[in-house]
Amino acid sequence: MDPRIALAGFIVGTITGISGIGGSSLLAPVLILLLSVKPTMAVGTDLMYSVPTKILAAFVHARQQTVDRRLTTALALGGIPGALAGLGVFALLRAHVATALLQQIVRHAIGAAILCACVAMVAMYVLRARIATRRAVSVRGARSRTVAIGFVVGGLVAVTSIGSGSVTLPLLLLALPAVAVRRLIGSEIAFAAIVVPVAALGHTSFGDVDWRITGSLLAGSLPGVYLGSRLCMKIDERPLRAVIMVILAYAAYRLL
Repeated sequence: MDPRIALAGFIVGTITGISGIGGSSLLAPVLILLLSVKPTMAVGTDLMYSVPTKILAAFVHARQQTVDRRLTTALALGGIPGALAGLGVFALLRAHVATALLQQIVRHAIGAAILCACVAMVAMYVLRARIATRRAVSVRGARSRTVAIGFVVGGLVAVTSIGSGSVTLPLLLLALPAVAVRRLIGSEIAFAAIVVPVAALGHTSFGDVDWRITGSLLAGSLPGVYLGSRLCMKIDERPLRAVIMVILAYAAYRLL
């Protein structure tokens, strides 16, 4: 276990537990900018690291009955083909683009995805305040939009590792403003537990997963998430969210 990487995982996990901001949006720039991990390796490692946390979170939400199965199914119907398409694009780039240029392309793509995630998260907080009192309704009439969201997010996750939470939820709030927010959150987490393993397995086949880094990250992040989840009940997370948004925007600028 690498103590530096475990410490990075602990910090990211703690911040995620306190603020609810997606771990991949935080972890990818840490791996690339601070730990000098190659962008392609950062994507695969980030995805593999996320698999157990996404599955555990989905299990908890399923137990709490906050997962809408029809909504999750519609997201997965788009998300799995989207992830496979993203992996296909990644494979084509690996086959036809020089290694140095590929690393640069992936680095810029991660920066763009983080910037989009920042904008989406700001929109999420605005939208959540506006629709918090609306009554939940059926999602059948918005199935095609939900499938499209799943496809876009699946492709984004496969290429950059970012978007399974930070982009999905704001898009769902836009597409399904009458559905209860807690059900949207549970459903997008269940969707992430489906699409992230697909993308992670694809990157494993490319040799883009550093298992030593993955193990070190999990060793630090799991207690960090637990600590952060406990602290979020005692402190006001809104100032931290604002600071993290600024840091993420700066990280996106550095990566672009």
